[in-house]
Amino acid sequence: MPSQRPIPSSSRTGGARYRSLTDRHPTAREPLSTANTRWRRELDADLMAMGRVWQMIRFGAVRMLGEIGRQH
Repeated sequence: MPSQRPIPSSSRTGGARYRSLTDRHPTAREPLSTANTRWRRELDADLMAMGRVWQMIRFGAVRMLGEIGRQH
């Protein structure tokens, strides 16, 4: 049965992952420190999301093993 929790939304735009390499480098309008800070913030958010996914996988595996054990 699916969970009633809302699906998390991303702050990124859908086309952001398809930008060319030249678009990812800071421009004269955006200093290097700002680009580095934004990249670090996105990395931290991605790592937190990956940790959450691993936690859900772990809980699901424990529950599955519990269900199997209960049936036998």
